[in-house]
Amino acid sequence: MERERIEEIAANRLQIITPLLDPALDKAKHQTIKENISIQYGVNERTIRRWINLYNEKGFDGLKPQKSSLSGKSKLSEEIINAAITLRREVPKRSIAEIIRILEWEGLAEPGFIKHTTLQDQLAARGYSSRQMLTYARDVTSARRFQKPWHNYLWQSDIKYGIYVKLNDTLFFAYRFRRCVIFCIKKAPC
Repeated sequence: MERERIEEIAANRLQIITPLLDPALDKAKHQTIKENISIQYGVNERTIRRWINLYNEKGFDGLKPQKSSLSGKSKLSEEIINAAITLRREVPKRSIAEIIRILEWEGLAEPGFIKHTTLQDQLAARGYSSRQMLTYARDVTSARRFQKPWHNYLWQSDIKYGIYVKLNDTLFFAYRFRRCVIFCIKKAPC
């Protein structure tokens, strides 16, 4: 991030928590102010509490957003990630824990080196998450058959046109309105 943007974010955070920094506030007043700030700015109360603690510990610099230590780079080598992708492609339903266990058994990684979330994030970024793999699973069908358990369990028709029902050698026009079947007075001879 640019230095100006970091300073601006820290200044905005300080402006949000300034009413809560008064040591003369009692707990009830402090809580009501924190709730009002949370609603007004759309910030979680836990976040406000964290900002106050950071400000009390480190001052203004504590409110500046921190850069991640990894900066988007993974500690996992491409060899390990490619082996994990191969294992996932072989059996799409294979869990991350199973993949890690197999990689450790094959000697590609030391036990405990591969973390569950790290491998999961790397597979998802490359399109091999479990949800993405379910799309390609062979036993998953895209559509299921629509079938009711017995005949006349479900009648479907258009309200405008309906169906004709034969009663005592006379055809009655019937249609469904809400949960009722209505027979019209119109009769049609057979």
